[in-house]
Amino acid sequence: MREILFRGKRTDNGEWVCGYYVLRKRPYFKDKGVNVEHLIYDNMEIEDNDYKQFVDTMPISYVVDPKTISQYTGLTDKYDKKIFEGDIINVTPDITNRLMDVRWNDETLSWELTDVGTPAFGINHIFNTIDLAELEVESCYGERISFIVGNVYDNPELLKGGI
Repeated sequence: MREILFRGKRTDNGEWVCGYYVLRKRPYFKDKGVNVEHLIYDNMEIEDNDYKQFVDTMPISYVVDPKTISQYTGLTDKYDKKIFEGDIINVTPDITNRLMDVRWNDETLSWELTDVGTPAFGINHIFNTIDLAELEVESCYGERISFIVGNVYDNPELLKGGI
């Protein structure tokens, strides 16, 4: 079964949390100009026992910045780090290294890697967007070739071609 996870930056201290995303609408927030809270629950375990689902632990929730909420793609990089939407990845499709960021494409209903504009190292290879599923996570020799170098929220300078 596919693991559904989200991450976001906490509004109180800027730390990243990973877990289940909840958009909570609260009528009493309206007088403060806010009518929703964006939450990540990070320790919720749901057990399925005789067709009854229940939470096994007391969930802990964190209010997160909605601009930083991103979904787990289901893939990991060469260091077994989970790849999320908004991650910037060093990709080696051939003899070049490229910096690409992970995005969801509503038209193709797939995760894509979009070139951030310049090669990380080596020769400039021309491609703008590739399907994340089509990118072999492993090279022809069976070794993983891609790794996360940052994300669009913490490392916007990487989007401008810096490394």
